[in-house]
Amino acid sequence: MESKRKKLIIIISISLVVIASVIIPVLLIIANSSFNTVELGQINIGGEAFDVDIEGHLAFVVNTSDDGSGGLVIINVSDPTHPIIVGSYHQSNSAFSVEVVGEFAYLANPNVGLEVLNVSDPTNPVKIEQYTGSGEIYDVQVIGEIAYITDWSNGLILLNISDPLHLSVISSYNTPGACPHVHVDNGIACITDHYSSYSALRLVNVSNPQNLVPLSYHAPANVDFWNPFIYQNKIYTANHGTNGGDIRIFDISDPSVISPISTYDDGGFINSYFIESNLVYMADYENGLKVIDTTDITNPRLIARYFDGGHSIEVVVAGDIAYVADHADGLEIIKILNL
Repeated sequence: MESKRKKLIIIISISLVVIASVIIPVLLIIANSSFNTVELGQINIGGEAFDVDIEGHLAFVVNTSDDGSGGLVIINVSDPTHPIIVGSYHQSNSAFSVEVVGEFAYLANPNVGLEVLNVSDPTNPVKIEQYTGSGEIYDVQVIGEIAYITDWSNGLILLNISDPLHLSVISSYNTPGACPHVHVDNGIACITDHYSSYSALRLVNVSNPQNLVPLSYHAPANVDFWNPFIYQNKIYTANHGTNGGDIRIFDISDPSVISPISTYDDGGFINSYFIESNLVYMADYENGLKVIDTTDITNPRLIARYFDGGHSIEVVVAGDIAYVADHADGLEIIKILNL
């Protein structure tokens, strides 16, 4: 009996050594991959965080779960070390993106269209209006009294939201392929035109909302542009094509021509970004939150990272704090240091 006990102890000891030899290096890799950042807080949302927007002391997080818990989760982040869920909207299981302006949240949903929620009472968000379109609305950006939305089958659509209770179409620009993304800046809209094996970037002049004018088109082979972002006459966009995962930067100082400037690729899979000054905050699905300095736009360099093994989908920044929609890990609140 004693010999069996000794054998069991030896077997357990060997097993623990083997497990430790696997787990410890993985933990060290994760720990060592983070620098110039510190996590302040984190909160699960009961599903998968896919998008986030900040309005005041509230974070509005899209939950893409299909088990009935999906929709929108509202989180009080006034104390970033102790985020608290204060409200939710669960009638929109497959929401894709959210834009919050004042008392209203605009929820893009590829199953039902654009939903407008009154969030003046964050503990009880109420749906007040809906624009269906083709039923497949993927992206939304609100500027003034106009919501710029992407309809998978009908292209870019401009909605009059001056009365959120009664939305109306102002104009539209149809794309030959599917249209999942839009970003508008200074009267120029950049949309993605998606096909089976690639996607294009299209620039549209939207300075006159009643008369949309196409400006330029860029469609290299085997590139799938994702989540374009216009900032200071440049487009920043991820590439989800074959062997992609990088972020590409284009010059559009002449919007009739989309001219490549540089590419940043460190082996991850960039999904989205928030840009401020010369800093690009990137949500990398494989490597977490990354910050690159684009002072030298032809040679971006990594200056900060936070990675805890999760899957970052979206990021928005307020001050020195990044709010990251981190899929199954929910909302992560990261302080950026030494920038």
